[in-house]
Amino acid sequence: MQGNVLVRCGRALAVQFVMSLMVLMLGVTSVQADMLVSPLRVHLDDDTTSAMVTLRNPSNGPRTYRLEWVEQSLSVDGVYKKYKQGEQVKHLPASPYLRLSPRQITVPARGNQSVRVHFRPAANMAAGEYRSHLLFSVVPELSEPMSVQKVEGDDGMSLTLNMQLSMAIPVVVKNKVEQAPVVKITAVEPVLSTKPGQASQLAVTLQRSGLVGSFGRVLVEMQLTAESPVERIGISDNVSVFADVDQRRVLLSLRDQKIPAGAWLRVVYEGKDEFKGIVWDQQVFQVR
Repeated sequence: MQGNVLVRCGRALAVQFVMSLMVLMLGVTSVQADMLVSPLRVHLDDDTTSAMVTLRNPSNGPRTYRLEWVEQSLSVDGVYKKYKQGEQVKHLPASPYLRLSPRQITVPARGNQSVRVHFRPAANMAAGEYRSHLLFSVVPELSEPMSVQKVEGDDGMSLTLNMQLSMAIPVVVKNKVEQAPVVKITAVEPVLSTKPGQASQLAVTLQRSGLVGSFGRVLVEMQLTAESPVERIGISDNVSVFADVDQRRVLLSLRDQKIPAGAWLRVVYEGKDEFKGIVWDQQVFQVR
């Protein structure tokens, strides 16, 4: 961006259930304040062959977690889905080349525990991007329930649900890869509000090409006039477009309910982590 101007371009029957909720995320965050994992994406390559993942238990009781590899697909809208047994996996799984230590951990109350992920490439391993998800599953018989919820039915029956949370993070391995992908912003579309007072939204479509995927964030900036400061009004962090996904649609909620006519908007997809410093594409336009 040059200077300060955006250039256009009832029965008392209590039944105990153990429910497992999988939440798939990118970036550093919490899951219902019951499980904290950092980082929420691991990148390994020929130069960086190991990484540490830290799990924090913020509760008042110890919890035991089992670690395993799972394969997940990613939809155009950014939704992860676990592959069913026997279903063809469309990406290159990284798990055959990854080692975990340890495979089960017990995290004390308000304590931390780290695990090491190590990449061991095979001699005949083809160049490209490999991916698997590292799943942390609570071992219920060794752990306190993360949360308890009582549900009342219409017939007077009450159910007590002991919620046990699971969480998975992507581990991305790049083997013998030298070039970054090419990613273009092919569409920026306003999304009509369905509720009074709801903030404006933009749907941004990313189109990727190349041997590997991208990782970064989509930013939206606004400038009302040539003399006004540039303000960030929207961000979608930790946006991946994996090697088996050519297109991603990112929905951003903006700060303002309405963007004034005549204002300039800049939408940009920029890299993070191993892609830090890359600006893949940007679109600048004036609101009519």
